Formats: sequence, structure tokens, C-alpha cells
Amino acid sequence: MVVQYIQKHGRIKRKDVMDLCRLSRDQAGRLLQHMLAAEQLISHGQSKGTYYTIL
Repeated sequence: MVVQYIQKHGRIKRKDVMDLCRLSRDQAGRLLQHMLAAEQLISHGQSKGTYYTIL
């Protein structure tokens, strides 16, 4: 779902992941960190401004 969202919208934020996947803030963060570690995503920015794109 996350990759499909990025393909459609160009990028995603943690809040979008929370809404899309119905996850808590911590769960969404862990999912994004897992995808970063698997080199599926690239993070841009810091803190509240962080967004993710496909590698």
C-alpha cells in the first residue's frame, strides 16, 4: 500500500502511512524504518518535515 501511494502521489509522510494502514504513530515509524533498511525508500528532510520516496 505504501509503495502504491508513493507511485500515485510522489511521496508519503508518516501521517499518511498512519491513515492509509490504520497504524499507530510508532507502528508507522517502524514500518517506514523497516522499508528504509530494506532500501525500498529514501527519506528526505528531518523531524516533522520528513517525507519518503521510492528508491
